[in-house]
Amino acid sequence: MLVDFNVKNFRSFKNEQEFSMQPGKRLRKYQKSNTISAKNERLLKSVLLFGANANGKTNLINALLMLKRLVLSPTSNELQSLATDTFGYNKEKTCFDITFIKRSNKYKYFLKYDKERVFQEVLSVNNVEIFKRNEQNFDLIPSQLIPLKDNIRKNQLLLYFAQQNNEKNSKEAFEWFAEDLMLVNTERIMNDRFKLLENEDFKKKFLHFLKAADFNIVDVEVREKKGEVPNPEYILKKLNSDGSDDDADDNARTVQQISYDVYSKHESEQGTFSVFFGNESTGTKVFMFLALYILNNTNKTLLIDEFDRSYHLELAEALLKLINSEKQTNQFILTTHELSLMDTNLRQDQIWFAEKNRFGETELFSVFDFDDPGLKRSDFNYKKRYLEGQYGAIQLVNTDSLLEVLDKNE
Repeated sequence: MLVDFNVKNFRSFKNEQEFSMQPGKRLRKYQKSNTISAKNERLLKSVLLFGANANGKTNLINALLMLKRLVLSPTSNELQSLATDTFGYNKEKTCFDITFIKRSNKYKYFLKYDKERVFQEVLSVNNVEIFKRNEQNFDLIPSQLIPLKDNIRKNQLLLYFAQQNNEKNSKEAFEWFAEDLMLVNTERIMNDRFKLLENEDFKKKFLHFLKAADFNIVDVEVREKKGEVPNPEYILKKLNSDGSDDDADDNARTVQQISYDVYSKHESEQGTFSVFFGNESTGTKVFMFLALYILNNTNKTLLIDEFDRSYHLELAEALLKLINSEKQTNQFILTTHELSLMDTNLRQDQIWFAEKNRFGETELFSVFDFDDPGLKRSDFNYKKRYLEGQYGAIQLVNTDSLLEVLDKNE
């Protein structure tokens, strides 16, 4: 579960911006449904991020994914650059600071780097530091890594190196990035989670879920497919060798990978017919994917960009109620333009905004940050206040100027 995340010098985030899934102090509204307990503290189940076009909403998701990429995809040699995407392509350092809970442990991980090297890296668990790094000076390092510290490259994350060498805390932190921080990509959805439908009881619940949402799907067929893919260990070995194939094992060039083809069965007057999952509408694919997580209660942190793009408003509102229901245990970070969702039984700490200042720098803030006594009323209309410009982050369109451009083309 994500607790909070700070980012500096990434895309439109020039100065440090703070984002939090921690509930606002002394706020009791929808506590049983819209928050969840993790390691004896309450966390928000969902946050909706609003804002005008091109104001940096998506960049929050991209920042989390950049950190995930850095943790999971190590450089292979000292000549390889670390992935960066700085504000205005400047040469300054990027900083990520994230706190999350995995099982019963609370982790805090800090990374400061540029494309050439890691400048600072700190991992702590339950307020106890596991390692602390200042460039190539390791002020604190697990004992099992002391004999290996000279092998850590300047452009290599210590978190990856430590988990690779079986340091238990680093392994669990690494697992959170790999397994718990997930992007629900409406353009590219992995099918391996559909293996859950091999359980008949789960499949019945899944189909009932689709029917309740008025999708014309009566069955789902999952077909296992085996294939050969390049072996990354073999490729890495060849990159570090002299290029000779004399000692190469041909069988090691590839590894077997299992994937799944998914077909949904629809009903018509002529009977049922099958549709390949990839050919379903974006809304259908995303809904089916979300159903797998919601019904399985996996304690994941799911990122969805443009949540409203794929759904009719009524379905989006229904999904949001499911996301915030008492029995649902995942977290969701959603970006959206659908202002009506502001008034779907949300707390003010669940409503966030992204707004660029006059220098093109994105700033993040929530409704909870405003000192407004009216927020405590149960009938508070967030959408109305937003449209009145009381929170900022609104699209200011000069219609007259747009029409003037058309006139000039005549």
